[in-house]
Amino acid sequence: MDAPASPNEGVVIATFEKNKKEEVRVSVETFHGRKLINIRVFYKDDDGTMKAGKQGIALAVDRYKDLAGAVLELGQHLKSNGLI
Repeated sequence: MDAPASPNEGVVIATFEKNKKEEVRVSVETFHGRKLINIRVFYKDDDGTMKAGKQGIALAVDRYKDLAGAVLELGQHLKSNGLI
């Protein structure tokens, strides 16, 4: 899914279904000149178009290692508690 983008355009890295009407998109975007990791819930409106919702988080790209570490810790917690 990684495609060239203009400086202000986002690149969607991954998408997965949250439920039948919503999906989560992970992207890298530029906002006010700063590169951001954006993890956002998109919903399907009445005409079937996917639109960005309010739920989500945007982090500066330099916080990637912290985010990745937190996800790894989450995986270990879920596994050790028999949740996955």
